[in-house]
Amino acid sequence: MRGVAIGFFLAISIGAAFGEDFKNSYIRFSLPTGWSCETEGTAFVCNPPHLNGQPVSAIMIITAKIAGPDDNVTAYFKHLEATAAAIGPNAMKQAPTLTKINGMTWVDCTIEGSEIKNYETRYLAVSANGLAILYTLSAQKDYFGKIIGSAVLAVNTLQMLDDWKK
Repeated sequence: MRGVAIGFFLAISIGAAFGEDFKNSYIRFSLPTGWSCETEGTAFVCNPPHLNGQPVSAIMIITAKIAGPDDNVTAYFKHLEATAAAIGPNAMKQAPTLTKINGMTWVDCTIEGSEIKNYETRYLAVSANGLAILYTLSAQKDYFGKIIGSAVLAVNTLQMLDDWKK
């Protein structure tokens, strides 16, 4: 019975953790509660709750495109490793690895200073079913550990749309 209660509590917590659903012609995903997104072409630029006019301590971008010849695991690993090397020896916070999310294998890496100085950026990239998807979460170094869990929930809800080729 305790396991059922814990499972029920987790289901309620996870369900309550999501706000709006966002979709374009390629993908659909749910945002953590309070986050907001603007669509820019095939990209979603999302921010956590903050007061208008106040600096934003994090930004999440999810984009998709038709996969090209350089959209593959090997190319993603090389690009992320080269990006970190160009910044300096301590930039790589998590070397590129493979992470399974919703049955898809993503290249997963975290680099400090790659997008914004004093920010850490987590990259998740996948190429599957003719699409290339890139997810980035950039947050101030001191804020990154606090926000990464809720922001990655969005990736866990990400779905490729079957009819994108139409």
